[in-house]
Amino acid sequence: MPEDMEHKKMIQLINHLPEVTDLRSKEEIYRKVKKNMDEKPKRKKRYLVIPALSSIAAILIFLLVSPILFQQQSYKESSVADRHGIVTEKNENKAMELNDNSSTMQAQEESGQTSQLRTALYKEDVENQQVFTYASLTNDGGLVPVSVSILMPKEEGLEWFEQYKKEATIIQKKAPDLMNIEPILNSIVIENPTTARVRIDDEFRENFSYQNGLNDFIQNTFQYTGIQAVQFTDQAGNPVEFGNNGIVQDQEIEKQPHRAQYLYELDSGEAYIVSESRSTEDNFSATLHDMKDRPNDFLQTIIPKDIHFDVVKEKDREVTILFHSSLDLSKGDQQEHMWMIEGILLAAKEYGFQSVQFEGIEPQHWEGFDFEQPVEVPIAPNVLK
Repeated sequence: MPEDMEHKKMIQLINHLPEVTDLRSKEEIYRKVKKNMDEKPKRKKRYLVIPALSSIAAILIFLLVSPILFQQQSYKESSVADRHGIVTEKNENKAMELNDNSSTMQAQEESGQTSQLRTALYKEDVENQQVFTYASLTNDGGLVPVSVSILMPKEEGLEWFEQYKKEATIIQKKAPDLMNIEPILNSIVIENPTTARVRIDDEFRENFSYQNGLNDFIQNTFQYTGIQAVQFTDQAGNPVEFGNNGIVQDQEIEKQPHRAQYLYELDSGEAYIVSESRSTEDNFSATLHDMKDRPNDFLQTIIPKDIHFDVVKEKDREVTILFHSSLDLSKGDQQEHMWMIEGILLAAKEYGFQSVQFEGIEPQHWEGFDFEQPVEVPIAPNVLK
């Protein structure tokens, strides 16, 4: 507002004030003024001292109280800062912990190292070690052929079969329910990189009396090696008879025998995925469907009857299996699910497939398997841990 307008407004307000009239006489006004003048020194003295004392007291109180106030304020600010720091630190630690846990779970999931359910041996398990796969038989009434595998460091300067026989001692330690095969391996001679010979002498007959299991034993011993054919002779190198089958014929080692996979459980509770030589088919789909039915009283099915699927694609070394309804592996018996998945993978290996693409499976990441990608078949079954 301009200054001249402000003055005009003030004058207008003054003009509107009510008129004041003093009805007192001149004498009365004079006495009142004189009385006030006589009392003025005393009043000055009183009003000068009291405010001065009040001011001094106020200053002293302020000086005494101010450090406490500043200290309290500083304490409050410090406390707030400390609390903020503690909360921030806790949040950071929690975030780091969650991040570490997530990283660990991711690393474990990617590596497959965490799964205690797996029974087979995979590429990521091997690293620079040597894989040895042994054939044996259960030493119970079933006499079921079983293949087991171990991982050992490679010994320099030692032929593979010499180390193979040497490491066989581990089987008796880790799988006492299986037949001792050490004396039998001593009867085997590697003639050249593709041919082996079995000497059926008295020692061999004493330690291997199950004549119907001979072919399975030899097939399982050399399936994952470079041996392609095995001869049977006596100690002098002549043709030899064994049991009631007459002369034992040379045996060709099948690298893709098309066998179905089943489960055999011993009385001890130990279970193995085993191949059934009498359950062979011409195509992979038929083999998988055979695995839903028990072939005999000893072996158990590895794929439940209520699981329905189709082999929808076979291309090069990869096969695709589609489950009709979503198969949730997180529900139900986890070990049985693992046997089923590994049984399918091992059956695919029998046909020469290198990987299997599973479709219709949840979750996508389970026990070290990434079902978003084709899953590589195992290197060997039943690893002894």
